[in-house]
Amino acid sequence: MKATELIEELQYAISVNGGNDVEVRTAQQPKWAFEYSIEQAITVEVENDDEETEKIVYLGEGSQIGYLPELASSELGW
Repeated sequence: MKATELIEELQYAISVNGGNDVEVRTAQQPKWAFEYSIEQAITVEVENDDEETEKIVYLGEGSQIGYLPELASSELGW
């Protein structure tokens, strides 16, 4: 996913929430799906397979919140 795609999804989430801010979490492990908070976001420059550098944003895992809600699993196709 590119940053612009993520921004579009976040803007949509805010708009359907009446313009109010929304919580952002990550979902992991499709078979035993859990949700996690995001501790931080960082940008680093790495070398790709073509020996060119590119910037990548990494979202650092925070705390495990619990099992992923069934609706979220379904929407993710899990």
